[in-house]
Amino acid sequence: MRVLSALLAFGLSIALNSGARGSGILDEISGAQAVQVLAGTQIVLQEEVAGKPWPKVRLYQKVKATSDEVISVFFDYKNAKGYIPKILKSDISKRISPCVMEVDYGVDVPILPDEYYTVRNTLREYGNGGYRVDWTLLRALQTKASEGSLRVEPCEGGSILCYTNLVTPSSGMAGLLRTKAIEQMRNTVSAIVQQVESQRSLHPEALAAQVAAMKKALQDEEK
Repeated sequence: MRVLSALLAFGLSIALNSGARGSGILDEISGAQAVQVLAGTQIVLQEEVAGKPWPKVRLYQKVKATSDEVISVFFDYKNAKGYIPKILKSDISKRISPCVMEVDYGVDVPILPDEYYTVRNTLREYGNGGYRVDWTLLRALQTKASEGSLRVEPCEGGSILCYTNLVTPSSGMAGLLRTKAIEQMRNTVSAIVQQVESQRSLHPEALAAQVAAMKKALQDEEK
């Protein structure tokens, strides 16, 4: 028991005193949770929101890739249907600017009819090598509202991501699919991590092209 406690304390000390712990994303969670994330565990936090049938969900996970590689894979919206489970469609339907796009998604929904919706995604860069994509729901067949973000920041040995989503379903979906919706969010984050790490290992040239496209979008947005 003393050995286990000592190991946990040692790991906590590393997380708190390393450059990674200085990350804004890791500062949002406890020291013990940060140790788990840095060790590769996906952390899921749920926050009940007044008047909302589903909680606000935040998922944290480490990726063995740079922050620009992670956000570049996500920013390549049209490829989401190729690696995220249950995604039937992911098409860019409108380019408002280089970093602001409307994307049409289709999702395989259990029990109820499949959901088709459009979100507006906005890519931004912020300090210390961080990136984020924010989204808001424009229209959907069954979902009333949705807003969230994917944020990625560098850490030792890779990067840390935080995927946040708050969905307001239709009354028919609320009770039936709450657990399934959270499971889909978990699977989405896992799929993003796996895709980035796979691209880095097996298709570095394709990943480099995605990074170049993302950085060009940011540059063009400033013009």
